[in-house]
Amino acid sequence: MTIFLKTIREPLGIILPLEEVKRRVICDALDKCGGNYLLAARLLGIGKTTVYRMARAYNYQTPKVQGKRLMTASADTPFSVQTSKVGT
Repeated sequence: MTIFLKTIREPLGIILPLEEVKRRVICDALDKCGGNYLLAARLLGIGKTTVYRMARAYNYQTPKVQGKRLMTASADTPFSVQTSKVGT
């Protein structure tokens, strides 16, 4: 590795390839939305078809064990955040 590349990479740390970043973003959004493609697409600001296409390309599989859903979709609003009260 040249000195030039070392000086560029040191302050930034590891730089991931764009395809890996896109894969992580799509899979994380789908996981946090409980596998809801439409909600994930709305949160990411991209089309539902794009999420389906990218998920298929990255071999995304909905986890068998679901954690607590962070977000839900309703007819009135595009999406809403669920909050839980601590200590009550």
